[in-house]
Amino acid sequence: MRISTGQLYTEASRNMLEGQSKLAEIQNKLSSGKNFTSLADDPVAANRVVSLKRELAQQEVFQSNIDSTRRRLELEETSLNDLNTAMDRMRELVIQAGNGTMTDSDRSIIAYELSTLVNYAAGLMNTRDAKGEYLFSGSKGTTQTYVLEGERYVYHGDASNRDIQIGSSLFTQSTDNGRFLFESIKSSPGLLTLGTETDWVQSTAFTDPVIAERYFRTTGDLQIDLDGSATLGYSYTLKDSAGNLLLDGDGNPLAENLAYDPSESQLVEVAGAEIMLGLPGTGDSDFGVAGIAPELLTDTESAVINDQDAYTELMRLAGGEISIQSVGDGGSPETFSYKAYDANGSELLLLSVSGGTVLELTNPAGDLAMTLNLDSPAAVDSIDKTLTFVPPASATLRFERPTDNILNAVLDTIEILETPASGNPEQTAALTKGLDEALAKITEAQDRMGEATASLGSRLKSLDDSEFSNIDFKLMTESTLSAVEDLDYAAASTELAKRQLALEAAYASFAKIQGLSLFNYIN
Repeated sequence: MRISTGQLYTEASRNMLEGQSKLAEIQNKLSSGKNFTSLADDPVAANRVVSLKRELAQQEVFQSNIDSTRRRLELEETSLNDLNTAMDRMRELVIQAGNGTMTDSDRSIIAYELSTLVNYAAGLMNTRDAKGEYLFSGSKGTTQTYVLEGERYVYHGDASNRDIQIGSSLFTQSTDNGRFLFESIKSSPGLLTLGTETDWVQSTAFTDPVIAERYFRTTGDLQIDLDGSATLGYSYTLKDSAGNLLLDGDGNPLAENLAYDPSESQLVEVAGAEIMLGLPGTGDSDFGVAGIAPELLTDTESAVINDQDAYTELMRLAGGEISIQSVGDGGSPETFSYKAYDANGSELLLLSVSGGTVLELTNPAGDLAMTLNLDSPAAVDSIDKTLTFVPPASATLRFERPTDNILNAVLDTIEILETPASGNPEQTAALTKGLDEALAKITEAQDRMGEATASLGSRLKSLDDSEFSNIDFKLMTESTLSAVEDLDYAAASTELAKRQLALEAAYASFAKIQGLSLFNYIN
């Protein structure tokens, strides 16, 4: 193999340049402190560095969330403690007002201080955080929590709570909404009647509100259907919210298909409650039920619904109205005939049974739907009646126990205290009752805030635990990042000396090689 002088120079130049490049590379690493200065140096390590830095950035966000949540929870804790202190003073004043030696003037002074405490408590309930958002408005942070509308404080927030992420898979509740905290005072229970034309549900009363609340919690809304007609009689059917018939103590359907005298009211008893039901024509209501509106018939006329289903079908097809008209020119009933028309004027099938005044209406299938006994046409010259269908009536009873806030409860107490009671036994009794209720409501409100305070402590503890965990994870991540990214100076210094020696050797060897000559050897 022949190696030319040019080859020697080229190879020597390449080796020296390569040595200089490697020396410059290690010098760059030493000056930057990084294990690699470009992605090309170590693509795998560069990718790990990006992932680790992303994890560190997440930890910074988590820590920021922890700090902001801690500030909000500590502010909430302070506000609730101040509210609890104000309510303690309210309790003292209410107890003081119940003292029998108090005069009307003394109670007015107590009412004034209570009014001041209400304003103070309202201000605490409208607390804002450092960002200017209302602390207790739920997700509606820009909406004022409580607004005085007329004589009552109305909650304008919502029932939502804000959750914030404080760890890779950990969230915590950063707020408590005012509906949970302050709208916890229960008022007297009641049964709400829902539906249209429900005057026949005359009254409702509780025999035991606790049992009734438990009963309605099981059954849900109570549906009462009233069906029948003035001729056939009326019946009630009671069902729960799922449509199941309610049963009595013997396991039989409660009041199912029991016909009652329209002149009497019917008492229906369920667990803890009594319901007084009327019938069409016995109260203020003037509607018929699944039959003929009664005012359309005279004293001597009558109508019988022979088949409720057939009658309902007939009326549905007829558009809800049937017009009965006599055809004739006077004289005996036998000289008259009758025709029936629906709401659109189309003729319906009608049969005259006897004497010309007893008429039968059938549905399209030929089922007997209704029998009419009308006045004699000879006595009235002609018959022109419009029968109107009235669908079955239905009402829904819903157990309700509305809640209120402590602000309104104390406002009610102030009103009682400002009402003169001295020398008035009736008003004195009302005062005693009102003060007892006020004490119970203050206790109920403080119990709810105590529950919230305990929850706050738990959440603050979880923030501390998460912060420690995040710090440990951050240190571990930074350690891993340093191992991947940071330069090992001892190894790099050794590598620098090694590469420097290799370059110096290349310089020295080239100096000797480039001085060689064949003529020197010949000489």
